[in-house]
Amino acid sequence: MRLALAALFILLAPAAAPALEPDRREAIVVSARVWDGDQYKEIFVPSNLDKVVLLSGQDSALSFVRTQEYYWPLSRQVYVDFERQRDEIPGVLRIERDGALVAEVQQEPFAILYPEGAINGNGSLLWGAEALDGFARHQQDERDFARDLVAAQRAGTEYEHRLLESGAARAGGAKPKVIPPPPPLPEPSLRLVTRPAAGYRVNLDPGLYHLALVQDGRPVPGTSRQVRVVDAQGREALVADVVPEERWTRPLASNSPAARLFVRPAATFYLTLAKATRFDQADYLPVVSPQAEAAPGRTMWVRRKPSDLDRLALRWTGMPGTLDLELQQLKVEQTDGSGFGYRVRAVRGGEGVDLTAFPVAAPSGRMAQRGWITGADGTFAREVVVVPPRRAELGLFIGLIPLLGFAACAARRRLRG
Repeated sequence: MRLALAALFILLAPAAAPALEPDRREAIVVSARVWDGDQYKEIFVPSNLDKVVLLSGQDSALSFVRTQEYYWPLSRQVYVDFERQRDEIPGVLRIERDGALVAEVQQEPFAILYPEGAINGNGSLLWGAEALDGFARHQQDERDFARDLVAAQRAGTEYEHRLLESGAARAGGAKPKVIPPPPPLPEPSLRLVTRPAAGYRVNLDPGLYHLALVQDGRPVPGTSRQVRVVDAQGREALVADVVPEERWTRPLASNSPAARLFVRPAATFYLTLAKATRFDQADYLPVVSPQAEAAPGRTMWVRRKPSDLDRLALRWTGMPGTLDLELQQLKVEQTDGSGFGYRVRAVRGGEGVDLTAFPVAAPSGRMAQRGWITGADGTFAREVVVVPPRRAELGLFIGLIPLLGFAACAARRRLRG
């Protein structure tokens, strides 16, 4: 019976496979490099969406591409196959607002410049000849670095060989020789310039616009789109993650200054700070993920990079003075036993760093206390509430109140009877 089922499965498998292949159709989509407030994201807007959302303050690069488009039911999203077909549509990008012409933009090459690497953000777009020259210079810098690195490695190998030869000669009675050290290895540069691509330069003030690609004075069918530009100014924020010692791999987000931190007496938790950008979800998600369902009015914080603050101040009510909290490099060790807890301590020489955070120790005692953690520049503030453990005897007494009341009522009835 098992052999028969296996044979049936093998026979049916080739017939079932084509059913997973989605239907494709040729369509015009918007392919773009959009600024998300810190970095550039590569996105596409499918043909069934007629609105593009951008952030103000930086260039974005848009292009119109004829490609193969298909819908995938499992994810409920539209996908494109740029590897099978990617035909750039040339023309002039016409931008209008309230029926008035704002700009007509020619297609030109662009590249993204990250002065300190893509991971550190702060990207900007280079256009035209500047993009071509910037990428060529970047490639030359990479070749120069590779050449210098190979030369320095060879010099280091030669230095080691000469040391061995000198040591062998000294063992045979020869006089020691002074061997100059090799040059240091060259420092790699984080500067990055991406490969140039073709696009239309868009940098608009906040508001609603309409754009379409024009060829010979006529709009190209399938290229008409609405554009909503969102104001990106004044959205910077400093957020925190609370790292409990017992579950340091699952930090708790503390984004709002109104969010209080609750802790047990004599417990220690660890605080990490990050630079973030605050958005309404409906203003950010359509920029980086046009097909995502956003909830208008819901606030979201996009973490960018660690904060520059290395010192905080902590003040407790009823306690004199202010405590200084210093940013520390920490090592996390798993404790022995069946509890599988963790112990966090300072890093020793040569150890890897597991956590970089501010240790915050709560005072001991059974009375509730409050504290305030603040940054010297005033950009960060959190209230800490020390919650004492419940008293077991008090909890037992409260739990027995209904039973005692029932017993008292029963005794009263008996006395009346």
